[in-house]
Amino acid sequence: MRINKFIAKSGISSRRKAEELVKNGQVYINGKVVEDLSYMVKDNDEVVVNGKILELKDKFYLKLNKPIGYISSNFDPYNKKDLNDLIDIDERFFCAGRLDKDSHGLMLITNDGAITNKLIHPSKVIDKIYIVKVNKKLSETELSSFKNPIKLSSKEITSKSDIEYLSDNTYKVVIHQGFNRQIRRMFAYFGVKVLDLKRIKIGKIKLGNLKSGDYAKLSNEEINYLRCL
Repeated sequence: MRINKFIAKSGISSRRKAEELVKNGQVYINGKVVEDLSYMVKDNDEVVVNGKILELKDKFYLKLNKPIGYISSNFDPYNKKDLNDLIDIDERFFCAGRLDKDSHGLMLITNDGAITNKLIHPSKVIDKIYIVKVNKKLSETELSSFKNPIKLSSKEITSKSDIEYLSDNTYKVVIHQGFNRQIRRMFAYFGVKVLDLKRIKIGKIKLGNLKSGDYAKLSNEEINYLRCL
């Protein structure tokens, strides 16, 4: 494995930043400075960056049923409840697909930054499905308009979405973007207030019967789906 890729896979930097570390003479292999980007790391090599011995970390992929009241962050000094209170992992991880504090449901948790970037990149048209309870029904005209682009702000315009009425002022909503509090703002555009919002699916990954606050490893099939995005 090339040295820059090895450094990136250790989790301390991106591959581009790893190249800078090598060029700047900050990388030591078996006690010697290595500035050759073509160097191939061998199994018995000791790679050290800024005094730290690097080790490749196994990638993990989890799905979490985030409860209401928790923020979608590893740590926030202004909030008492963050993801570290739910997930017992003593290393850096990413949240692929955030949910606001007042929403709950499916979140993907991983230490694979490349997968995270794929999931949130606008070029990927990935269905995100939500069950949404509101204070009043949309009219037929509003229901039709909801599916078309909505201007949420001067810089935020939604792509086409899908919406289906279920019962008891509850809808199934499908979107492909992730603007801040997007679905709440889409309903607010029509003067409707969201009372409960739960995400049940991201692409081919389903929340299933995972209990609130619990998390589980993705299946091999689900992991392969993410890697093929």
